[in-house]
Amino acid sequence: MTFIRTLAFVGFGVSAYLVWMKLTGQITSVVGCGGEGGCSNVLGSQWSQWFLIPVSAVSACFYLGVIVLSYKGSKSLLTMAAFLLIMAAAWFMGLQVFVIKSFCPWCFATHSIGLLAAGVIFWKARAPFKARFAVVPLLLMTLLILGQIYGPKPKTYAFTSEAGIEKREEVKAYNEGKGRLVTFKDATGRVVKTYRLGSVPLIGSPDAKHFLVKYFDYTCQSCRTMEEDLTVLMQTYPGQVAVIVLPTPLNRACNLYLDPKIHDHEHACQLARLGLAVWRAQPESFEAAHEILFQRPVHSEVSARAELQEIIATEKLEAALEDPWVEAVLRSNLEDYRKLSSKRREMPKLMIKANKTMHGLSSSTEQFLKMIATEFKLR
Repeated sequence: MTFIRTLAFVGFGVSAYLVWMKLTGQITSVVGCGGEGGCSNVLGSQWSQWFLIPVSAVSACFYLGVIVLSYKGSKSLLTMAAFLLIMAAAWFMGLQVFVIKSFCPWCFATHSIGLLAAGVIFWKARAPFKARFAVVPLLLMTLLILGQIYGPKPKTYAFTSEAGIEKREEVKAYNEGKGRLVTFKDATGRVVKTYRLGSVPLIGSPDAKHFLVKYFDYTCQSCRTMEEDLTVLMQTYPGQVAVIVLPTPLNRACNLYLDPKIHDHEHACQLARLGLAVWRAQPESFEAAHEILFQRPVHSEVSARAELQEIIATEKLEAALEDPWVEAVLRSNLEDYRKLSSKRREMPKLMIKANKTMHGLSSSTEQFLKMIATEFKLR
């Protein structure tokens, strides 16, 4: 039984670590996950909780239960625990592969330990099989699954009541041209932010009635997911909504305002500059470039340039990268990020109105579409 206790203790330790990271809001800083990505996608999803209780906490308590049972020597209860470990591993590993489509090595480690512990229990216990050994764990798993599907969903996003950003002269200096001016005003009518179409990267029609502003990072998976939601939104309401997209790299090489708890996102600064450079040099190719830069796995600067050369001449791209406009817009975006992040750390950040900025993701595309349709009275 010593080996079973050891495995259960390790499983408890991993589960407790994940509980701590989730409760302290550090899911983008889980060791070995490289910043926001697999771990944050899994630990921030609806499947990470059961009736708003972190499933890692349930896992930690269960492993403690296995340790207690190993001392009591109950072969029947240990065998039921082994079946439950197998079922839980199959459910949560399957969710990561087929539903969330993100990989959390710590979560996989927890369930791998469970599978190994179950194998050792079957080998050591060798209890004659009885139907309740499988039926009771199956009922418990059914309760957990139904609770995750139909129970209360964890909040995956937040709103701030004001944009928290201001107009700045250096932004206006680069808003040259005669494009349409998009203004965001607060409840008092004061102009909070202005954007000159043609001078900022845009997805969708410049003639749209409604505009959203997205602050994002090409290496951020949540930002990629919102990009998909926004694409569905514009397809559902063609010509009614457009999105101003402002690259905001989560890397200290160019973003001095990044929270110390957030790990640097490799290649983020380079990809942001490449996106802005394509817009500056060849706006008609920006949407294609935007999609390239959002591809997964995340591009390095070298691989991104290799694909971008299919849509824009290398010399043209290089000249745009030298244009002071690129750094000026990047600095402006990062200053906005500093103000917005003083309220909430979640990315992406979507300005819907001057008095409403969304931080993070909605729990589903359907929920997101309904929210935006309600805000703008889309039909």
